[in-house]
Amino acid sequence: MRPMDPSASPQHTVLVVEPHLPTRELLTSTLSQHGYRVLAADEPSRALEQCISERPDALLVAVDLPRYQGATLGKLVRATEAGARVPILAIDKAHLGKAKGVGAILDLMVNGYLADASREQELLARLAQLIAAAAQAPKPTRGIAATLSRAPVLTGELRARTLPTHLFSCYRLQRDGVLVIAHRELARRVYLLKGAPVNYDSNARHDSLGVWLLERGTLTSQAHGEMLGLMRDDALSPGAALVAIGAVEPGEPLLALLRDYARAKIIEAYATPQGRYGFHAGAEFSDEIPALELAALGPLYHSARGTWPVKAFAAPLAPNMSSYPSRSPDFAQLLPSLGLGTGDLKLALTINGHQTLRELLAGCRDLRHSLALLWYLSLVEAVRFERQPTRAEATAGFAIQESAPARRRKPLPEEKANELREEAVRILTASYFRVLGLDITADAEAVEKAFHEVATRFHPETYAEFDLGPIEDLLSSVQDRVSAAYRVLSDGEKRKAYVSYVLSRAEVSRAGTPHPGAEIELKRGENLMKRGDWRGALNSFEQAVSLNPREPEYYSFLAWATFKAGVGGLADRGRAALKLLKKAVAMNPTLERPQVIRAIVEDELGDPGGARRTLLKLLKTNPDSVLAKKTLQGLSKRRGAGERL
Repeated sequence: MRPMDPSASPQHTVLVVEPHLPTRELLTSTLSQHGYRVLAADEPSRALEQCISERPDALLVAVDLPRYQGATLGKLVRATEAGARVPILAIDKAHLGKAKGVGAILDLMVNGYLADASREQELLARLAQLIAAAAQAPKPTRGIAATLSRAPVLTGELRARTLPTHLFSCYRLQRDGVLVIAHRELARRVYLLKGAPVNYDSNARHDSLGVWLLERGTLTSQAHGEMLGLMRDDALSPGAALVAIGAVEPGEPLLALLRDYARAKIIEAYATPQGRYGFHAGAEFSDEIPALELAALGPLYHSARGTWPVKAFAAPLAPNMSSYPSRSPDFAQLLPSLGLGTGDLKLALTINGHQTLRELLAGCRDLRHSLALLWYLSLVEAVRFERQPTRAEATAGFAIQESAPARRRKPLPEEKANELREEAVRILTASYFRVLGLDITADAEAVEKAFHEVATRFHPETYAEFDLGPIEDLLSSVQDRVSAAYRVLSDGEKRKAYVSYVLSRAEVSRAGTPHPGAEIELKRGENLMKRGDWRGALNSFEQAVSLNPREPEYYSFLAWATFKAGVGGLADRGRAALKLLKKAVAMNPTLERPQVIRAIVEDELGDPGGARRTLLKLLKTNPDSVLAKKTLQGLSKRRGAGERL
C-alpha cells in the first residue's frame, strides 16, 4: 500500500464514528496514510461534539451505531448548522461477516453506503467523490429556506396530542426554529425564538391577514382589494399595505394588530386536529420574519382548552387526585409567559397545597376549565403535586437555617389576603394606566405619585409583620408589573406609543384610527365637564377637533360645551351648537349622540316639537337606542310639568 503525498491535494478532515475498536483503527490508519486528517469517536454524543467543534469535511459512520436520545447520529448532525450539508458515508461490517445490508441505512440520513470497511480503494474513491460533490454543491440557502432545509429534530402526529409537550421542551431549552404543522395541502408555520412563538404564516389564502380582518369586520372588501393590489404591484408586506391604504396607523397600532393576528392564528394552528408537525432548528429566518412580542406559552393552553375533550386533561391528572397541588417556585417567573386570563389567574391562586386535587376540583364551577388549567400548569411545571399538604407557614424558595431559626410571624388576616389577591389580579391583567389607577390624561407628576403609592401598597416589606405564605410570589409579580407601568408612562415617547396601542385595542367607535392626542384632550374635556368647568371642557374639545377633524363624535362633545359655555346669548350658542351637530350627523348619520344633543338643544331653545321629531326619527332608525328613549321620556316629563304649572 503506497501512502498518498499529502501535498498533492488539500488536506481534508474526516470524522470516523465506529464503536468497534479494530474497525475504527483500520479506518483511521487507512485514511491517515492517504493524507486525511482523521478524528475518531466511539459513540454518538462525542461524535456530535466533534462535528460541531471541528467541522469535518466528511463523516464515516457505522451502520450499527447506537441511537442517541432516540435519534440517529445523522439526524442529529443534520440539525446543526455545522453538519447540515456535510457528506456522511455509512460503513457496514461485511469484513466481519455481519453486514446488515443497504436497507439498514434508510433512516440514517447518509449520502452513501460501503458494505466492507476493508476494501480500501472503494472506500477512498467513495469518500473523495462525496467530498468533491459537497465542494461543488450550491452555496447553502439562507433565511427561512436554510432553516427548513434541515431535517426536523422533533416530529409527531397531531392526533397523539404530543405537540404541547414538545413545545414546552423547546421553551425550556430556549430553542430557535420553525414549527411546521401540515394537514393535506395546508401548511402552517410558527416561528420560535428562544422557545417563544414570534410570528406565523401559512400557504392558505384563508389564513392571510387581509382575510382575517375581513372576517372580523374591520376591513371592507374594497379596502382588501386595495391592499392586495399594493402587495402585488408594489411588493409591499401586508402590514405596509394596510398602512398605505390608511387602515391602520404605523407604529404601535400596527404592531398591536399584527400581534392579535399572529396570536389568533398560532392558537388555530396548534389546535389543528389532524396531520403532522415537525420542528426545524435554526434562527436564520429572523432576518426575514419580524419578531412580535407574544405570550410564550399562552397559545399552547388556549388551543388545547378550546378543542381537546375533557378526558385529554383528566387522564394525565388522574394519578394525582389524592395529591396536594401547589404552585411551584417557578410560578412567579413563568407567569408573564403563561398568558392567563383573569379567571385563570384567580383559579391558579387558589392552588396552595392545602387541598387534594379531588377536593379542589369538587369546589370548581366549571370542571372542564379547571381540568384544562391544572393540566396546563402541571405540563409547564408551574404546579407540583405533593403527598402531604403544604404547611401554611412554609415559603417556597427560602431555606431556614437551624442555627438561626426564623422569627415566627403572625398569619396575614384572611380578609386582607383576599383583598390583596383581588387587587393583584386586577393589576396583573390591566393596562398600565389602570395599574397605577390613572387615565390617559395623567401628567408626569401624577404618574410619579401613583407609582410610589401602588408600589408601596403591594411591597412585601409593607407586610413584614405577617407571614405572606403563598401570596408572596404574587406580590413580587405585582411589583414587576407596577415597575413596567412606571417605566413606560414616565417616558414621553414610550407613553405616546403605549397610548396608541391602548386606543387601538379599546372598544370605542371611531371613524378611523383613534388619534392619541385627540383622545387625551377628549378625556380631559369629559373630566372637566363632570367637575362643572364648562369653559375648560370647551377648550379641550376644540383641541380634540383640531387634532382630528374627521371624527364626528368630537363635534358632539364640542357642540354641547359650546351650548353651555360658548360666546353670546342662549340663541347664539344654540345656533352654533346645532351647526356643529349638523356636521357630525353629516359625517356619520347613524350616530345617536349628536341627534340626542340636538333634541335637547332644540327643547332648550323653545322648540319641543322639533326635539320630539328628532328623537322619534332616531328611534325609527335605531329602535334599541336607550339614550334616545330616556331623553324622550325626560322631555315628556318636563313638558307635562310645565303644562301643570
